Amino acid sequence: MAVTAVVGAQWGDEGKGRIVDYLAQRADMVIRFQGGDNAGHTVVNDYGKFALHLVPSGIFNPATQCIIGTGAVVNFDVLSAELAGLSEAGIDVGNLIVDCRAHVILPFHRQLDGAEEASRAEGWEVGTTKRGIGPVYADKAHRQGIRTGDILDPKRLRICLQMLLPVKNRELAYYGLPEVTVDELMAHCARWRNEMGDRIVDALPLIRNAVREGKQVVLEGQLGVMRDLDWGIYPYTTSSSPTAGGGCVGAGVPPRAVDHVLGIVKAYSTSVGGGPFPTELTGEIGEKLREVGEEYGATTGRPRRCGWFDGVAIGYASWLNGFTSIAVTKLDILDEFEELQICTGYRLGDKTLDYVPETAIQEQVEPIYETWPGWLSDTSHVRTWNDLPDKAQAYINRIEELAGAPVRFISVGPERDQIVVL
Repeated sequence: MAVTAVVGAQWGDEGKGRIVDYLAQRADMVIRFQGGDNAGHTVVNDYGKFALHLVPSGIFNPATQCIIGTGAVVNFDVLSAELAGLSEAGIDVGNLIVDCRAHVILPFHRQLDGAEEASRAEGWEVGTTKRGIGPVYADKAHRQGIRTGDILDPKRLRICLQMLLPVKNRELAYYGLPEVTVDELMAHCARWRNEMGDRIVDALPLIRNAVREGKQVVLEGQLGVMRDLDWGIYPYTTSSSPTAGGGCVGAGVPPRAVDHVLGIVKAYSTSVGGGPFPTELTGEIGEKLREVGEEYGATTGRPRRCGWFDGVAIGYASWLNGFTSIAVTKLDILDEFEELQICTGYRLGDKTLDYVPETAIQEQVEPIYETWPGWLSDTSHVRTWNDLPDKAQAYINRIEELAGAPVRFISVGPERDQIVVL
């Protein structure tokens, strides 16, 4: 395995957590390389069912060093609650550290996130979770953000806040929100320093040594390429890069050190939030996919938009990430469908597109489908390729062809052992 980047190949919610949990059984290190608590990875194992928001999915292996990396953004209140819940379930959380370069989500970031979303014109809502992710990344890009290492140095922190707050208070006042003071935030950060200060370290020497020594390292992304800030359905995106390239930057690993890029793709398509979604099904079939697949957000509980598998999107994701292999999740959800469809192109007027165009054009395209027969049999007990129904094998082979990368894993249920390894 060496260094493996695990990235979402669709719009997010592909099942990355359950694959990272599987890989972490023999991983030495798992690094969450971007995003915040705006999305969750659902993991089911011997300890129970968990929705992880900030904690890397390798936390269930006490021998795995778990790192919240430089590219991530951290709400320490959320992290504290998440660690408490894991501890109550009997999980050792002593193996988690936070890189000192990761940026901190402060209370006003959440307020501004909600206010900015509410101010958008009807139909132009991004679909933000209002967790403060966009505003904190904006501060980071504007070179005025607060990093986790800053809260360890009260003198430095006060100077940083004194420079930041005049700008933030003007923004809060614009939306009619109460202003904040330096002393308020200093007290807030003091509490975080007392609770979490021992976990905040410079993780780069640990990461560098692990890679140089040939340790098994997993880079864990959040969301998927279609929510990437540059290559996703902008502006209905996240504020960071969940691609393999973003993994190198956000974790602190050189590109040539990445041996494998594993794309996680659901056997059908789902999306949460605004923006174009070409294969969306709004009728009875879409509702059935949502209910059978339990397609509700792990963080917000919002119902996910559901649709047929988009082969154009997977080809796009594979090119941008350089997939060396893919994992197909939730194949068992399709067991009850007599007929399936796969999108192989987009129709735009009299043209056929075999690539994902920019957002405004995506809003105009119609999917071109192939029809595939369902297998109408239970796959949840299957553990080998040969035991899969022939029609399921044919469906997987078509996904593999569209992705241009071999299938390495097939998930047929949420449990850790409900997986076919090729």
